[in-house]
Amino acid sequence: MAKNDDAFNAVAESLNYTFRAKSGPTWVANYGFFTDEPGFDPRFDYGAQLGGWYYGVKAYGGHGMDLGEPEAKRGPAVNAYSDFAGVLGTGVYVPGVAGTSITRPGVYGQTDEEDREFPIPRPPNNNLSAAVVGASSSQVGVRGWSGFIGIWGEGVYSVGVRGESREGIGVDAFAVASGAPAMRGWSEKGPGVIGSSGASGPSYGVLGVNAMNPGVMGTSDQHVGVLGTSNALPGLWGYSTNQNGIIGQTGNPNAYAGYFLGNVLVTGTTYVMGGKSAAVPFPDGTRRALYCMESPELWFEDFGTAKLRNGRAMVKLDANFAIVIKRGDYRVLVTPEGDCRGLYVRRKRAANFEVRELAGGKSNVAFSYRIVGRRKDVRHQTRFAKVNTRLSLPAAATRPPPKGAPTSAARMRTLLARVDKKVRELRSPPLPKQPPRPRRRKADARRRGPRAA
Repeated sequence: MAKNDDAFNAVAESLNYTFRAKSGPTWVANYGFFTDEPGFDPRFDYGAQLGGWYYGVKAYGGHGMDLGEPEAKRGPAVNAYSDFAGVLGTGVYVPGVAGTSITRPGVYGQTDEEDREFPIPRPPNNNLSAAVVGASSSQVGVRGWSGFIGIWGEGVYSVGVRGESREGIGVDAFAVASGAPAMRGWSEKGPGVIGSSGASGPSYGVLGVNAMNPGVMGTSDQHVGVLGTSNALPGLWGYSTNQNGIIGQTGNPNAYAGYFLGNVLVTGTTYVMGGKSAAVPFPDGTRRALYCMESPELWFEDFGTAKLRNGRAMVKLDANFAIVIKRGDYRVLVTPEGDCRGLYVRRKRAANFEVRELAGGKSNVAFSYRIVGRRKDVRHQTRFAKVNTRLSLPAAATRPPPKGAPTSAARMRTLLARVDKKVRELRSPPLPKQPPRPRRRKADARRRGPRAA
C-alpha cells in the first residue's frame, strides 16, 4: 500500500477487492479513496468495500451554488431519509446518483427481506430489466413524492406509464384534494387512458370507485365524453342497486338525450312523458311523426275482412294472434261494406267467431272487422295506474348553478388547463446557468480534499 498527499492507493493480489476501509464513531476516515483495475474486464469481485457510521459512501458532484463561501452548497439539506444511508450522492447542477447499465437495471432498489410466501422477483432470476427497478415483498416498490407531479413517465414510441399486477390492481390512483381527479390521461393523437383485461373472471379494464362522487368521469370539448366498445359483450353497461341504471341528458332542445343506432329491447315497462311516434319516410325525403294510440289497459288488436253467405259468416282467428291474447275475453267490431240490415256478432269462441245479419237477413254483403284482445303474457294490470316519474339526480344536474357561477364542467376545464400549463413548463424548464468550471490546482485539491469526505 502506498500513500501520497491525496489518497491511499492499495492493490490486493490475493483478496477479492482492491481496497477496504472501516470507520465508526471513534475513528473517521479523512481521505477519499480511488480504486481502479486497468483493462476492459476487471478481475476483482469488489472494487471497494466501505462501511461508515453515518454513510457507507458520501459523494457530491458539480459546483456549489455559493462559490467563494467557506462551505459551498452541494445539494439539498439532509432530512430523515438521507441522514443515515448506505450511499449519499448529492449535487446542485448534476444528478445526485446516476446508475446505468446496458443489459440490466440501471438502479435496483429493495426494501424488506426475501419473503417465501411473496417472493421478490429480482433480476437476473426473472430477467427484470428497466432503468429503475424497485422491489418489495409487502411495501411499495417505487414511490414518488412531489409538490407538483409525483411520478412522470414519458414514452416516445410506447407506453409512458404502465401498471401491472398478478393478483391485484395494476394502477391505483387516489386524490386528496376536493375536485382534483385521481387519475388523468392526456394524449395529442390517441386515447388518454386505455384499460384492458384479459382475464375470464371478475376483472375490469378500468374500475372507478367513489363514495360521494362519480366513479368514472369522462369529459371532452370536441368529442364524446365516454366511449365504450366491446367485441363480445355490451359496449356500455349501466347498473345501480337502488337507482337508475343509465341517465341520458342534453342541454340542447334540438338534440336527443338518447340515440340508438340499431334495435332496442326493453324487458320491463316503458313510460314516456310525451308522445310515442314512428318516424315514417315521406316522398319528399323527410320523415314525419305518426303517433301511437293509447289505452288505459293492455290490448292487442288485429284486422281483417270477410263476406256473408245467406246472412251468415264464420271467421277464424289468426292462429298466432290467438296465442298471445286471452281468448275467453276479446272484442269484435264489424263494419258492413255494402247495403244490408246491419251486422252483429252472434257467438265468440276460442278459435273463431260468427257474424250474422240483423233481422234474419240473407244478404251476401262483405264486411271488415277489428278484434281487440287482452294481452295474455301480462297477468296483472291496473287501469290508470299511477306512475312515479320523479328522477333523483345529483345536485349539480337538478339545480342549475347561479348566474355567472362556473359549472362543474367549467371548473374541471379550468383545473385541466392549469395542469396543462404546468406540464408544458415542466417539459421545457428554464435551466440555471452553470458557473464556469474553475481550473483545479494541486494546492486547492489538497485543501478541499478532507472537507469533501
